[in-house]
Amino acid sequence: MLSTLSSKIIALLIVLLIVLIGVFTAFFVINKGQIALLNANLDKSELARSELQKNLSSVTSSLETAEKDKQTLLGNLALLAKALSDRERSRNEIKREFEQSTKELTQVFERSSDEKTLSWGATVIPDAVNSVLEQSARCANRYRNQDSVCFSAQGTDQPVHRSAVFQQEKPRSF
Repeated sequence: MLSTLSSKIIALLIVLLIVLIGVFTAFFVINKGQIALLNANLDKSELARSELQKNLSSVTSSLETAEKDKQTLLGNLALLAKALSDRERSRNEIKREFEQSTKELTQVFERSSDEKTLSWGATVIPDAVNSVLEQSARCANRYRNQDSVCFSAQGTDQPVHRSAVFQQEKPRSF
C-alpha cells in the first residue's frame, strides 16, 4: 500500500511538475511577446526622440538667426532714429535761420531810403528763374540724388523752353 501511495504521490508530483512546466512555458512565451512589443515601442520612441531633437536643433538655429536679425534691426533703428533726429534738428536750424534772414531782409527794405534798393525789391522775377531756383533747392537735398532731373547730364544740359521765358512774371516775396 505504501508503494501504491508513493507511486500515486510520485505520479501526482510528476503531473504537477508537468503542469508547472506548462505554466512557466506559457508565462515565458507571454513575457517574450511583451518584451518584443516593449522593444518595438522603445525603437519607435527613439526614432520620435531623434526627430524631435532634429526639430529642436532646427528651431533653435532659426531662433538664433531671428535674434541676430532683431539685434541688427534694433541697431539700424537706433541709427535711423539718430539720423532723423539730426535731420529734424538741422531743418529747425535752417528754418530758424531762414526766418531770421527774412526778418533782416524785410527790415533792410523797410528802412531803406535808397531808390535802387526799393526798385530792386519791387522788381518781379520771371517764372523761369523761380523754377530754376526751386529745382536747385530740390536737388540740393540728399534724398533727391536719384531724381533724373537732378543729374547734371540730364538736368542742366537740357535746353530751357522759350515759352517759360515769356510767361507771366511773379513779384518777389519775402
